[in-house]
Amino acid sequence: MALPFLNSLPLPTAAASSLDVARKRLVCVGTFLGMYPGEWHPTKSDGSIPRLLEPLMAHRKDFTVVSGTDHGINGGHKGTPSFLSGVYKPEYIGESIMVRNEVTLDQFAAKTLSHDSRYHSLQLGASEGKPTQSLSWDENGVPLMSQADPVKVFQKLFVNDLNPKAASRAMGFKRSVLDMVAEDAKALQNEIGYEDREKVDAYFSSIRDVEKRIERQQQWVNTPKPSVPPLMERPTTFHENLDLMFELTALALQHDCTRVASIELPAGGLPIIYKGAQLSGYHGQSHHGKDPEVVEELVQIELMHMRSLEKFISRLKGIQDGDASLFDRTQILFGSGLGNGSSHSNKNLPVLLAGGDLKHNGTDLIFEEGKVPLTNVFVTMLQSMGIEADRFAGSTGNINNELV
Repeated sequence: MALPFLNSLPLPTAAASSLDVARKRLVCVGTFLGMYPGEWHPTKSDGSIPRLLEPLMAHRKDFTVVSGTDHGINGGHKGTPSFLSGVYKPEYIGESIMVRNEVTLDQFAAKTLSHDSRYHSLQLGASEGKPTQSLSWDENGVPLMSQADPVKVFQKLFVNDLNPKAASRAMGFKRSVLDMVAEDAKALQNEIGYEDREKVDAYFSSIRDVEKRIERQQQWVNTPKPSVPPLMERPTTFHENLDLMFELTALALQHDCTRVASIELPAGGLPIIYKGAQLSGYHGQSHHGKDPEVVEELVQIELMHMRSLEKFISRLKGIQDGDASLFDRTQILFGSGLGNGSSHSNKNLPVLLAGGDLKHNGTDLIFEEGKVPLTNVFVTMLQSMGIEADRFAGSTGNINNELV
């Protein structure tokens, strides 16, 4: 009988290599309102540290800021869901714009990284978001809503079902219902037009995806979940909740519940505490109109984002995973699909990469705007995680010479 992985036993080189590939992780963090560009992007001529990077300087050799990249789109806030997909497909319905999307980086990577973990991926939020602003989208262009309630996330990850047999029966019943729905929908194929057939095909794909997730849960239903101290109460502020979501992500990665997670930082929801006052959100600060006082408020709020990220990086560095830290096995992507909230620009996106086995050497990458798609960075990330991908969305190559 094969033994589980034991830290005290050396592995043959080939086996160790296989283990490293299987245990690589990805965490994508996205802010809906971008990051103030005047205090984010490093410059070649000026050696000063942008204020928004100051909280991370203890980890200077372990992260890289990428400047000058974007997805070549112009959609303002409507374009922010493109951050991890690289595409923007607006549909006009009267005066309104509905956004279609394609598979995002995290979901593409999860197919390989999380194939044998309990959960395909986690979608978390510092506060409640909106479907059209989702960070993660599946391969059918369906938004995956983030969970902003840490108690529910904790229960999903660490609380065992009271009756596994009943849960298994319920999942089996649900799957049979989905099969029945699919069969009924197939009967429509000969009665509907081309565009409707495309919609029905997408519907079938969504059902198949649900079935796969149900089958995954049936396989795990009798396997006890990891035991961790109980979560007793919900945070009441945006950044307290963000810190707890980062902590739950670290625990999920540590216990191999999943190997892929996304964390949204939406525009509002839970209050943000600034100078002792409660802000309902910071959309107004992001549209500062270059007012110095409002800009300073925005920078202070975004510094809170970065302090939370710093605590997450430190947490991962303190968790051992085989012969490396969890941070060494986890690529962290932080950024936004909005480059400048005040001007609604989707150009020169704020992008930071940390961890994993990428080549961070204390310097940053500054590309000429419009020359290197952000999806080229995604291709390099995927290849570094052992995922065979020569293209992603509108990529034109990779940046392997810079990061690998």
